Amino acid sequence: MDNVKKVLLAVIATFSLALAAGAQDKALNNGTLIITLTSQDTIWIGADSRTSSLTDKGYTVNKKGMCKIYSTNDVVYAMAGHVRYVDNSFNFLEIMQASINEQQDFDKSMEAFQQRAQIEIKSILRKFSRKSINTLIKTNGGSFLSVVAISFTNGEKKMKEMKFSLQANNNNSWNVIYKTTDDNGVGSLKFVGHGATASRFVRDNNLYFGNGRNMPGKISELIQLESKSTLTVGMPADVISIYNGGYKRVINSGLCSE
Repeated sequence: MDNVKKVLLAVIATFSLALAAGAQDKALNNGTLIITLTSQDTIWIGADSRTSSLTDKGYTVNKKGMCKIYSTNDVVYAMAGHVRYVDNSFNFLEIMQASINEQQDFDKSMEAFQQRAQIEIKSILRKFSRKSINTLIKTNGGSFLSVVAISFTNGEKKMKEMKFSLQANNNNSWNVIYKTTDDNGVGSLKFVGHGATASRFVRDNNLYFGNGRNMPGKISELIQLESKSTLTVGMPADVISIYNGGYKRVINSGLCSE
């Protein structure tokens, strides 16, 4: 664990909200906070379990939480943003699972997911009112879905962050903008979702991860800290440790089926 002491406390905070479909009267289940930390021999990924919706009147917290970290074959992935409708009329988790099972290769799986997700988002936009989409763009810069996927096999770490957002164009319609980041470097700490309080705490306490001990517990503590100041983040949390050739859910919210 000595390599963990070299963690660079660089924080990348992105924010993904949930937006209710308004006139369609369908509730959204969504993810709100993902944290990843990379050392020489381990990648940790943690997420909260709260779900919420955002309408023109503000946030509504759902009573039932959800599992936000999943695994298919040797890929572990988490999502923040518009993950699925409760009636499963769309479900990006299922799209990811199908892409991984079909391609059997990390890079090809992520490419397949990216292509399918963009098509699906364009289809989803037809179900949203114009007012709801404009609220999303105004409130959250158009962020629709963020995905973190990780694989660690044969000594090779792979981590991909994918972001899908909406952008208004001059034709009174919207474009789906896709951005991706590959970051497998030792020492990277990332916040995806609502993580302003937690990221600020790490900046102000730059030795927080310094001794290299109990990394899962510290990630869970950051999620709990965020939950105290951010309505859309809530406990319990899940944390998975990913190592060469395998992974283990070391902190369990009790909401995941695996």
